Amino acid sequence: MQQFTPFILLFVLLFFSACASKKAPYPTELQDIKQYEQKATNYLKNVPNIQYYDQLKFDKVFNQKYFQPWHIKKPYATKKQAMWGNVYAKRKVYGDNHKQISKAWFKQQINNANFDEYSTVLRKAITTNNSALRVFPTNSKIFYNPKKAGEGFPFDYNQNSGIKINSPLLISHYSKDRAWAYVQASFASGWIQINDIAYVSEIIAKKFESGNYYIAIKDNFAIYKNGLFKEYIKLGTLFPKTKSGKYLTIGKDINLNGFLSTVQLNEEQIDKKPIKLNKSNVATIFNELISEPYGWGELLNHRDCSALTRDFIAPFGIYLGRNSAAQKSQGKYYNLSKLTNEEKKEYIIKHAIPYLTLIYMKGHIMLYIGQEKEEPLAFHNIWGIKTLEEDGEQGRFIIGRAVVTGLNPGAELLNINKKKTLLERITGITLLNQKR
Repeated sequence: MQQFTPFILLFVLLFFSACASKKAPYPTELQDIKQYEQKATNYLKNVPNIQYYDQLKFDKVFNQKYFQPWHIKKPYATKKQAMWGNVYAKRKVYGDNHKQISKAWFKQQINNANFDEYSTVLRKAITTNNSALRVFPTNSKIFYNPKKAGEGFPFDYNQNSGIKINSPLLISHYSKDRAWAYVQASFASGWIQINDIAYVSEIIAKKFESGNYYIAIKDNFAIYKNGLFKEYIKLGTLFPKTKSGKYLTIGKDINLNGFLSTVQLNEEQIDKKPIKLNKSNVATIFNELISEPYGWGELLNHRDCSALTRDFIAPFGIYLGRNSAAQKSQGKYYNLSKLTNEEKKEYIIKHAIPYLTLIYMKGHIMLYIGQEKEEPLAFHNIWGIKTLEEDGEQGRFIIGRAVVTGLNPGAELLNINKKKTLLERITGITLLNQKR
């Protein structure tokens, strides 16, 4: 029998070991993101022609809704509806430390929420910086099982929404510890930290609601007052402008009483609302928002899917609600749930208007930006693509940012959950320039 030298034996073992363990490399980026340009350049040809007169009509509605909290007598929801978050006390949920939250903790939060005083204060207020609307009056997190895909960070279910500086509010009542106020904003309600708001008198409210509004068209730029940092401004933030050319915010004294205050902004950061829906302006907004990290409920001051569509459309004078379900109802909705996947794509290409059409599925929403080679394209902020792991458990291919994709991103993944693709889940489109 032929004997192997030690060198030959080592070579043979390494060769077969390499062959046995060789697997196709797991992709780190989706093919769609590589294939489609992740900047505005290729998609400006799809910008529609829309009369500025029509934008002004949309913008009038926008302003009415934005300032509505100062013109209502009570919050939109009933007391029972406002307490919807108490349902989490009956569920198995986890805290910041990944330990199950106790019933005692929920009892403490529900007691501090003080809903016996619901809708008793009814006082005008405004945000004095970027903040959050929380489900319970605490900054503590509420997660479902952090060990499962699509649960845990960043999906904090105590985060109802982010809220920008200069947002009008109506105070319903205070928490028992007086550290929080339950407020009604134009698009959502929830608990906001008391230090993030100022009280607004009738005189201040009237001056602030001037009718001459400018809107931030750049994202995450700093503003200062008397040389001191005040806030990072998010694209879509509204600023009234005075006759003397100054932009308004609200300052406050130690008792939270608000007063008019001004900040300096430059022309590159802000423009008169509504800006024209044209190629130049679409490119500006698009390129500011692309690649922004995903933030569930605007956690950590980032955007989720509906915050992205909301802020993308706002500078053009079109108001959108907070979540995907609300947004799909703010135009003419067309139900596509009975169509095949190919029929969905054909319908969207034929009937959708780029930058004025939302593509909807339960729990996610996207902005239609046109098509390339008969493939509809969407701009959206998405956490990930649903997959099936070897043990049959649900998984995620993480995207975690705002991207341009087709309607079936991740189709090349060997472990994609074919029953849960975006294309499978699409149920309709909403044309924002058409009435319901």
